[in-house]
Amino acid sequence: MVIGLGLAEGIARLTYRKPWYERLVGEQNQSAQTPRNRYGLRDRDFLLAKPRDERRVLILGDSFTFGSGVADESAIFPELLERRLSDSTRMAGVSRIDVLNGGLRGSLTRDWLELWDKVSDAYRPDVLLVVFFLRDGTRTHSIPDFFGKVREEILLRNQRSLLYRHSYLFRIFQDHRDRKSVGDQYARAFMTAYFGDEAQTAEWRLAQRNLLRLRDLAREKSVAVGLVIFPVLVELGPNYPFRRICEHVADFARSAGIPVHDLLPDFLGRQAPDLWVSAFDQHPNAQAHRIAAESMYPFVRKLLESPQARAR
Repeated sequence: MVIGLGLAEGIARLTYRKPWYERLVGEQNQSAQTPRNRYGLRDRDFLLAKPRDERRVLILGDSFTFGSGVADESAIFPELLERRLSDSTRMAGVSRIDVLNGGLRGSLTRDWLELWDKVSDAYRPDVLLVVFFLRDGTRTHSIPDFFGKVREEILLRNQRSLLYRHSYLFRIFQDHRDRKSVGDQYARAFMTAYFGDEAQTAEWRLAQRNLLRLRDLAREKSVAVGLVIFPVLVELGPNYPFRRICEHVADFARSAGIPVHDLLPDFLGRQAPDLWVSAFDQHPNAQAHRIAAESMYPFVRKLLESPQARAR
């Protein structure tokens, strides 16, 4: 047993790099630098004079829409959706459909309102598509911020642990336990953000007001509005832990008269890690962006063909 533990300890020392939480924050902060248009968005500059034969879709969202972690700009869902709409949608007098990626990293609904005010008059969209990741109704909007306090607590405890400081085999075991514990805390933070008390649900209630404001501002300009729900890509089985939140957000949208499309059914049954940028970054990778774009296509096409969009 002593020999076996000694061998295991030696292997652990050779393979151990750094604690998982350090690698997680590091990867979250290492997003590829990408070209920006005149509005600082991850997209090319659009024509200020809107062609008569062009229809336009403005997508508002966070880092999932931005495409954090995916270096290939052509592989993120706003670009994939634009190509599919232009190639497959046949509308009288329309030869091109342009999609503007309004994804802002680390943003919440209040930031989307500001971006709408900034670009809507110049871009003149026919459709406003709001992509709502479940995090956007919570106060866990920044991974480094969320883990800041947790990380300090873990660091302090580990510094006090003689076993952790001297045994790399124990480090691997303890890091695994810590990772599961933090994951559970993150999940609880999501649930209380939507179903907790008044203080806990403050961000979700603010998000609802902002979404209603976006709906009204778009309708004032005769712009069709739709909301897409992007689920958390973990445990994508029959007991998906955030299904209740997806249903809750969808119920809100329907009650507000906003057409809604939930991406969850298209992700269920898949292996979640296969859809991540990396083991330490759960942003959707190129495969997940393809799934999202294919799922959104019929929904966005229907919005473009709606009486409101046609009237515009």
